[in-house]
Amino acid sequence: MNISLASLAKAFCMLVLLSCAITSAYLTYSFMYELGSAIGVAAIFAIIGITLDLVKTISPTFIPTVAKQNSFIALLLVALTGSLMVISTIASISAIEKGANQMTVVTKQNVAITEQINNKKLELENLQLLSKTQLSANQISKANRTAITVSRVTDELNALYHAQSNAKDSSILSQYDSKITLFIAVSIEVVSVVMALTLHSLNTLEASVRSVSSPANTTVTPPSVSQQIQNVLPGVNTDKTLEMHFAASVLSEAKEAILSGAVKPSYRGLKAAFGIPQEQSKQILNLLHQQAILEPWNNGGYRLRAT
Repeated sequence: MNISLASLAKAFCMLVLLSCAITSAYLTYSFMYELGSAIGVAAIFAIIGITLDLVKTISPTFIPTVAKQNSFIALLLVALTGSLMVISTIASISAIEKGANQMTVVTKQNVAITEQINNKKLELENLQLLSKTQLSANQISKANRTAITVSRVTDELNALYHAQSNAKDSSILSQYDSKITLFIAVSIEVVSVVMALTLHSLNTLEASVRSVSSPANTTVTPPSVSQQIQNVLPGVNTDKTLEMHFAASVLSEAKEAILSGAVKPSYRGLKAAFGIPQEQSKQILNLLHQQAILEPWNNGGYRLRAT
């Protein structure tokens, strides 16, 4: 997979996962807050709900990695994630249904009916008060006419209540509220898990691509090694790497042997003692000369510098 395409897919998965996590956390918060309010610990229940919901969202990304190390722990993690998903689904359904009921109440039709109901209730209360006043004043005929009006207004109020009930039941959300809320709640959980696992797979794939493009077993000679060898034997061609390493390794031994008098400072002496060719012997003798250990002698030869 192309790196740019993988990065785009990762960004998409991260965005969807974040959206699902925020939505699920909010719904769980609403449910737990209302549940905790009943016993006076709303804030504590809300914090617990958000924490469990975050654990539910993040835990699927750990399952594939944990499964490679310990299958038993992975099964426990799967069980924990499944349990938290069930709790989150219940919380989401409850919160969505509550919001759906509130949305139904505030529709234009229900607002109009509710306003008519309030007006009729106020009219009915005034008529009932008027009837009591007329009866206390022995105005029997007027009280009878008021009673008829009270009966009519009561019937109208009941009709408005019935119309309000039918208006709620006729909405699509009211007819299919249980199915819709269940679908939404389950979809949030499923999409969240799928995005988390997909994100883990993309990260694993990206790591594999990087390891293939720059394998760990590729051996590269550090520049510092070549520089050190060149400092020891500056005149040796860099193509002769093995010879350079060999000469560098015997340099200190040759120096000690010459200083002690065990080896003569000559090409033959170094070859006989260490088995190195003449070119490397020459470089070692030149280096010892530069270090003021040897001095030229007898037409191209060397001897220990007189102290």
